[in-house]
Amino acid sequence: MRSLWLALGGLLVAAVVLFFGANVLYADALLPRAAPAAMPRLESNFLLNTVNTTRVGGDDPVETAVAVAQIVYPATEEENTPGAVVLIRRDDLPSALVAASRVQHFPINAPLLYVDEDGIPDLTRDELLRLAPEGVAADGNVQVYLVGDIDAVVQEEVEALGYKVRPLIADDPIALSELVDDWTSTQHGDHENVVAVANLDRPEFAIPAAFWNAHAGDGLVFVTDDGIPEETIEILERRGSGPWLYLFGDETIIPEEVARRLAQYGHVQRMPRNDLPGISTYFAGYHDSGEDWGWWVESSAREFGWGNADAGRNAIFINVDGPAGWANALPGTTLSHMGKHAPAIILGGDGVPDAVESYLSLLKPYPTAPQEQIVDHGWVIGGEGTISWPTQDALDLLLEGHLTAEPAVP
Repeated sequence: MRSLWLALGGLLVAAVVLFFGANVLYADALLPRAAPAAMPRLESNFLLNTVNTTRVGGDDPVETAVAVAQIVYPATEEENTPGAVVLIRRDDLPSALVAASRVQHFPINAPLLYVDEDGIPDLTRDELLRLAPEGVAADGNVQVYLVGDIDAVVQEEVEALGYKVRPLIADDPIALSELVDDWTSTQHGDHENVVAVANLDRPEFAIPAAFWNAHAGDGLVFVTDDGIPEETIEILERRGSGPWLYLFGDETIIPEEVARRLAQYGHVQRMPRNDLPGISTYFAGYHDSGEDWGWWVESSAREFGWGNADAGRNAIFINVDGPAGWANALPGTTLSHMGKHAPAIILGGDGVPDAVESYLSLLKPYPTAPQEQIVDHGWVIGGEGTISWPTQDALDLLLEGHLTAEPAVP
């Protein structure tokens, strides 16, 4: 009996200690702390992303090309594996424009990756192996396309990885454009009658056209300050009904005399701007459609340009003035082809140009119901050396609908 009372007493003491100890701990928890308690750092919170923008890549164009490919093609299932990969040089913009405009689209379905003239960077090689492209059934199961002036040793390296290769090789961009145009007709069964026109002496003004063509697969030809090359005339004359020609740049970019000569071969329209932010935003909102050619049941329609001028849109922000120049921007065409099908918006320098701020004001979000809103999104291509964090933050505010974002440039 004595032992029972001792046991009960011990339980009572333990209960009292537990009760008062818990209250002391509870009271201590209510006291204000001198500093916030330690919190685990989530790595994703320190990436350069915002609610309305997603940054992809860095300031090295090889890295950026791989980063874009990994965003678009996880390569875990048949549906998210590319049909092929397009390899281009990072020092040859005109040839890269041909590749994005005439090869990247369906039926090829490919990202752009960079090689050197006579070798493959390790990062590109690793990505080729990761992607394991399925092959393009309409082109004999080709898995890798080499586009531009690329040495045969690169083809040998790719074939050593076990891939089937089609070289689309020419030693100058104008000859390449004719070669690729003829080859592309075998994939589509005809020559595309809608054609973007770029000045080879100022090819950067056609970068927005390459993003559109990656999405739509339309044509591309080159002119120069001095006139129309013979290869370009051959390309245009293949369009039996007369092509629709869209010139990227005003008279200071593509001379009026060249435009008049082009009118002998087809219908001419201009993107009338002479600065990169201006031409990219103009084209982002531009849309042309109507009858193309043919009669009645054989009639064909044409459509050219994004026509994005309202909420619920996406944009791909690029800067060709960064440390890697255009090479860090062009892989973003894959996001026009298979991503959110967005146009390229060229920033130029640091800050948000007036043309870009004016264009984004057209995309201002608006609510549609108490729990729903039409919103916008922007891909930011490159690292902070290419597009700074303050610029990205300003873009985020503009996409949110705040029309006085800072910093801005004249």
